[in-house]
Amino acid sequence: MNNSKTIAIMAAFTIAVAPLAHAQTATKAAGASGAQAAAVGAVSTGTMAAAVLLVAAAAGGGGSSSSSSDNSSTAQTATSSAVTNAATVAAGVTTVLSAASSTGDTDVDAAVAALTSANTALTAARTAATNAATDLATARAAAAAVTGVGGATICAGATCTTAEITALTRIAATKAKAAAEAALYVVTKMNALKTVLTNKGFTAIAAAIEDTISESYTAALASQTAANEAVTAYNAIVGTTGSTLDASTGTTGTTGTTGTTS
Repeated sequence: MNNSKTIAIMAAFTIAVAPLAHAQTATKAAGASGAQAAAVGAVSTGTMAAAVLLVAAAAGGGGSSSSSSDNSSTAQTATSSAVTNAATVAAGVTTVLSAASSTGDTDVDAAVAALTSANTALTAARTAATNAATDLATARAAAAAVTGVGGATICAGATCTTAEITALTRIAATKAKAAAEAALYVVTKMNALKTVLTNKGFTAIAAAIEDTISESYTAALASQTAANEAVTAYNAIVGTTGSTLDASTGTTGTTGTTGTTS
């Protein structure tokens, strides 16, 4: 792909997602909760479909090369793996909340509420990543349908072009990253709850949830590793002349909105 076409692709994508960036900024400026921010950050299927079509229009038609196809397949699998591991974290939340929700202590209740909010954001991020992986799988099919999750149009023609698949790969990688970071953020809130329990004298409860927190942390790191594999696969497609994605780093996570458009 030549430089002018690459520039056109990324300009089209930027224009398509600009309203989403504005919505996220406005939500955060209004002091929204983590769950609300995640809801804004979870890009609608229709809006992202429009982004895909704009990218495809800028790139033109074309079939897929074997290298591009292989990397899209890797990103699809890695995104699904990120979601699976994030689901393990969500299951851990259920165990932790069950143990800590009836202490009657206001500080513990506040920590429980913070964990619940983080888990709500994780649920939204997992759903968005699952849908992105499903759309990418649909686009990559030999006789690709032109509609994805929810019936939204994901490809302009009877089959998906290389440019459209590349755009969907980017979306899958960013959603995988968001889910992984939301999972890490949930674990951060689990540890915060454990600290409050310990400080308030509920040491037995704190000890009872320690193994679950440890298992959740392992799963969250595995989700991050898978998400970064998806990011690497996308970056390999666009090469040095395209707009690459940054890997997920750190272990504290976010509310789930990071990676939506970056």
